[in-house]
Amino acid sequence: MAILDAHGQPIGGGVPPDEAQAVQQMIAELAAVEHPLILGPLTPLEALQLAGLVQLAVRHPDLSEEHRLVAAAVVETVREYFAGSPVILDVLDRGDDPAQDVTS
Repeated sequence: MAILDAHGQPIGGGVPPDEAQAVQQMIAELAAVEHPLILGPLTPLEALQLAGLVQLAVRHPDLSEEHRLVAAAVVETVREYFAGSPVILDVLDRGDDPAQDVTS
């Protein structure tokens, strides 16, 4: 018996074995989504944690410029959320500064 999604379609088993075909199918699936993803509701702590995780991901040396722009938009959204919180904004600024990284 197949497990069905909210639209009655089978879940899993639909991934093409060929990577190029899978990429084309993923592009079609992205184009078929009709509304933007809204992340939330996030608690203030979760929003800060998300920004920190994104800032950490930006440290990856092979990250594309496109991904860096998406990351910057996420962190900027969190900054706007905390506009009246100077200590949190300072922590977010430090998160953008690789010189603040701690290694063990």
